[in-house]
Amino acid sequence: MLTRSLLRTKIAQVLYANIQNNKGFQAFDNELKLSVKKSYDLYHLLLLLPQEIAFAAQKEVDSYSTRLLKTNRSIAPIANMATQKFPQLLAKNEALCRYTHENSISWAAYDDELGNMYQRLKSALFFDKYIKEEALDFETEKTFWRKFYRSNEVFDPTFEDFLEELSIYWNDDMTITLSFIDKTITKLTEENILTTPLLPMYKDGNEQDFVFKLAHSAYLKGDEYGEIISKTVPKWDIGRITRMDMVLLRMAIAEFKEFPLIPVDVTINEYIEIAKFYSTDKSHIFINGILDKISKDMLEEDSMMKVK
Repeated sequence: MLTRSLLRTKIAQVLYANIQNNKGFQAFDNELKLSVKKSYDLYHLLLLLPQEIAFAAQKEVDSYSTRLLKTNRSIAPIANMATQKFPQLLAKNEALCRYTHENSISWAAYDDELGNMYQRLKSALFFDKYIKEEALDFETEKTFWRKFYRSNEVFDPTFEDFLEELSIYWNDDMTITLSFIDKTITKLTEENILTTPLLPMYKDGNEQDFVFKLAHSAYLKGDEYGEIISKTVPKWDIGRITRMDMVLLRMAIAEFKEFPLIPVDVTINEYIEIAKFYSTDKSHIFINGILDKISKDMLEEDSMMKVK
């Protein structure tokens, strides 16, 4: 599930924090494992939302009198949302139930935020289009919930702030996690929803090897990679390199050396993109120039092997 782009970002964040705090390798390794796991926790937490929204709709329905339920047509969409099959079945998905139970993941302590989200949903432009008076079939319900997870009105900056307050590891994780959930929903049918496995934390063993091999190399060989950077950057510039830029350069050199199957330009582009979001305004230009020079020097010196 976790993309290499996200994993690189996680490593950069944890490596940066470790350099600041100087806690040692084991602390760095534990922090990285926790950071990756927390992203996977968020995926499961957000998958619980349809059931919670359905509960909120049922509470609203229960607050109306029987007479009002029969005569007020505006209540019908709320009643439909409360009784949808998709949220009920998703909440019983075996993998989702197992993971959330084992890791104590729930919305039990966050009623206020759920209430706010419920109100944002009812105000969203897509709400009336998909919640109609007639009964919805399963595929239409799926379409509704995909719209829900794609909605900037529902998952607005206030919700992102809420997530960041819950966990420092969820900074900037919301958008990509919502895309994973969209991918998950597309696979679900009324017949398989209870037993279909959710996305794994890692696509395969290679992805898990990638994250820790890259992280450990960048950490344990930091001094060696720092010397490579020093040779490439004029001495008067070395002290002016920001700490995050140094982290990204070390990681890129580690990737050059440790992963012969990853093309040089792919590695450079990945760290340029991270620099755009997590370093100074001109860092991506600096990173591009330095890595281009380092990669050419390493190929010339046969200190980097790349499979063509």
